[in-house]
Amino acid sequence: MKRDPKNSRRPNDGAANLAMLKRTLEKLFSYYPVLAPVTFACILFSAIVTSIPSLFVQNVIQVIEKWYVSRDWVSAKAELVPILSLLISLYVLSIIAILVYKQLMAYMTQGFLDKLRQEMFGGMQDLPIRYFDTHQHGDIMSFYTNDIDTLRQLVSQSLPSLLQSAIIVLTVLFIMLYYSVWMTLVVALGVVAMIFVSKTVGGGSATYFVRQQKAIAKTEGFIQEMMNGQKVIKVFCHEEAATEDFDKINEALYEDSRKAHAYANTLGPIIMNIGNVLYVLIATAGGLFLTLGAKNFSISGMAFSISIIVPFLNMTKQFTGNINQVSQQINSVIMGMAGAGRVFALMDEKPETDDGYVTLVNAEEKDGQLVETDHHTGLWAWKHPHGDGTLTYTPLRGDVRLFDVDFAYEKGKEVLHDVTVYAEPGQKVAFVGATGAGKTT
Repeated sequence: MKRDPKNSRRPNDGAANLAMLKRTLEKLFSYYPVLAPVTFACILFSAIVTSIPSLFVQNVIQVIEKWYVSRDWVSAKAELVPILSLLISLYVLSIIAILVYKQLMAYMTQGFLDKLRQEMFGGMQDLPIRYFDTHQHGDIMSFYTNDIDTLRQLVSQSLPSLLQSAIIVLTVLFIMLYYSVWMTLVVALGVVAMIFVSKTVGGGSATYFVRQQKAIAKTEGFIQEMMNGQKVIKVFCHEEAATEDFDKINEALYEDSRKAHAYANTLGPIIMNIGNVLYVLIATAGGLFLTLGAKNFSISGMAFSISIIVPFLNMTKQFTGNINQVSQQINSVIMGMAGAGRVFALMDEKPETDDGYVTLVNAEEKDGQLVETDHHTGLWAWKHPHGDGTLTYTPLRGDVRLFDVDFAYEKGKEVLHDVTVYAEPGQKVAFVGATGAGKTT
């Protein structure tokens, strides 16, 4: 059975996305070598602080268990106050870190896009005419609008959220192992199921998000071309054919967008419900371990108790919730990578090489000869250096002569062949010919 290439993912898609993500981060850090590390340090700190309340909950429950029988709440207060004070202090510092990184990220995102647009536009000025004649103008405009907007979402929202969720997941995992390896293994079973679902559903979503970006660019290019040629369409009664072509392109965009969001919207509820089932399994397993007096195996060496089971339930919710967050952000990252791929493809286009050595300069006449001058004189001349070191200056007259010109955008596909054109000074020349004859070229 043959596979449809449109519905199959290439083997190197993942590697290509990672390469695009790496290049995007390198660009961000090159534009902001100081602010970017500070921002990511704030994200790291806030994520770690968000992960550690379970440690404090365990300590608080342990203190309450210790003094519950004797009812010596004064002694309990003496132990609880330092723990709660430290937790409050960490939360205050976390709030400050979040505020700082949110403001810095907003500043860097807009600056990053501004610098990227400047770099794109500057590089575009050096591209050969062939590029603009072989790409729809609407497609080129899409680089600066839709594709750049996906990078805005990636840098300002997806990357910080993905990084924060990943750090929380890793931190909570280590805390789980610290308390109980057996309980962590139960969680691991649920994580395996989540990864399987994310890979299956998320893979389809990623494929269609990439296709959606390309379909949007194609749609914009078609609309721009039809708008520019609206008079020609009217003159030749091409309205119905143009509408049919648009319907096909629009339908393709609809299908890609529908399937991309259908996969993405399905993934979240599935992961969330797997997390709910896992929560019940952890509660059941914890209850059985306590009832049967099972021996705990952990880094801390602590025995099974309520002070371990209760924080473990909270960590399970936190763990699965952030895995769900990671799975949701991956789709945004994939869409951002699709936009980044198109943006970097434009930036990587080979510029036109200027091998010319004849230049147009300001000139003035001295002793019957033209000489170059550094100020505007209203007289222009072609400066022609020769191999022996001499220079000749030819006055600019506007006398254009092209002899036996062949031209092709692609090798072997000539657009113009053996063309000779004359344009005398002051003469107006009009090119008349059928559509596709090569007038614009």
